[in-house]
Amino acid sequence: MYRGELSEFDILGAAPAGEATQANIVKALEAATAPTLKRGDKLVLIQSGAMVPDNDMMDAAQLCFSVAPFSGVPPAEKSGLAASLRLRAAQGGYRYILCYWGVLESAQEDKEGKVVSWIPIAGSFVPDQKEQMRIRLKGILVDVATGNWKMLTPEAQSDARFNSGKTRVEEDQKLVLALKAKGYKSLVADLLSE
Repeated sequence: MYRGELSEFDILGAAPAGEATQANIVKALEAATAPTLKRGDKLVLIQSGAMVPDNDMMDAAQLCFSVAPFSGVPPAEKSGLAASLRLRAAQGGYRYILCYWGVLESAQEDKEGKVVSWIPIAGSFVPDQKEQMRIRLKGILVDVATGNWKMLTPEAQSDARFNSGKTRVEEDQKLVLALKAKGYKSLVADLLSE
């Protein structure tokens, strides 16, 4: 059962009104440093909205880091979630938390010959539709010790394929899986690039 997504504030925490002063903002900005990962670092991995991160993301992350998969299903009570995540990560010896979100988008482009696409050719159908898809990912990397964080937005991954009515669902699923795998590799590469 899908229960929604986590928000950035669920991961980072919302500043209490009394702490969100101009002086504290200037002080935080002067002390801010973006977390940087290196190969072998211990990382808590969260996919927003999912009980466990996708296998392709786990595989890509485990090539570079020691990974603990955490649930990204929003709890009924979210207050204190960010601090609780940081505490639990620290208790396990994990220095970083990465929560990521993905948006899959598609567009369809009909081929000119679609009106005759029902004519079988050698046991198959003429491809009649070009399916274009892309995946956009974003992630928040949090330093467990300091709470400092950075936003990661790797380049969107896109692809397109022609398909017919008979194979459309199967081909679309293959395209989705391929895009996710490319997107996840790109996100992991961004974790190491800075």
